[in-house]
Amino acid sequence: MKLVNNEQAEFWAQLAPTWIELEDRLELVGGPPGRTAMDRLNLAAGQRVVDLGCGTGQTTVELASRVSPDGEVLGVDIADEMLAHARDRAAGLGITNVDFIHADVQVHNLGQGSFDAAYSRFGVMFFADPVAAFANIHKALRPGGLLSFVSWQSVFDNEWMLIPGVAVASVTGSPPQMPDPEEPGPFSLADPDRIRSVLGAARFQRVEVTPHNDLVVTTEEQIPEMAMTSIRVGAAREALKDADDETRARAVAAVEDALRSRLKDGEVRASRGVWLVVSHA
Repeated sequence: MKLVNNEQAEFWAQLAPTWIELEDRLELVGGPPGRTAMDRLNLAAGQRVVDLGCGTGQTTVELASRVSPDGEVLGVDIADEMLAHARDRAAGLGITNVDFIHADVQVHNLGQGSFDAAYSRFGVMFFADPVAAFANIHKALRPGGLLSFVSWQSVFDNEWMLIPGVAVASVTGSPPQMPDPEEPGPFSLADPDRIRSVLGAARFQRVEVTPHNDLVVTTEEQIPEMAMTSIRVGAAREALKDADDETRARAVAAVEDALRSRLKDGEVRASRGVWLVVSHA
């Protein structure tokens, strides 16, 4: 199968080893809002669910537990290496009601009315053609089936990303390059009006976009680890991709200093803002 979303396929193939290595740390940031979005599906035993952009399979196995014993979950991702990790995870846990496929959601035939629900944790912002992708998801859902996903609000609503980005910029002398608001990337669905427009064009109905804002809490002891993680993913990673070791070390130190400057009672509290989106096929 030819992947249409070639740039994102290449990007995630390159990022996959780092993502796998850091998945436990990244789970601290993405896990809580992801579970909130999953709760909104109100899944029941026996249902069939598709996990869009399933990555290393953490969400897929959780979905599988919610529809067991006779429900099924299909995890779909554009990165082969992540899927290999996901398969190993499911096998290691003895979970048999899951399957994984390497596919581009924009073009892959997921079937007609094959699923009761579709879910994504921060995976649907990376479509080159979001209307085409969501239209394909709509086709795969039974009439009345539910879509639930979580996407990021703007970077200014997410200090856990903004603080490292500003610190890295102080070292490189230029801000991290941000994609166009409608290009694939973490903030492509940061505008709630765009979410409604895209889903409406894909024939989804009763689109509910709910803001959810809380805090990412980092203890003083976790600051060095958080600083190192922050420069290896996202915009900070891109800003430092051609940097030498000395510049990287300065960037890590700058992020640590920025985090320490916000310490209060032994903790750094940084905002986390997401959109919880639910819609009906």
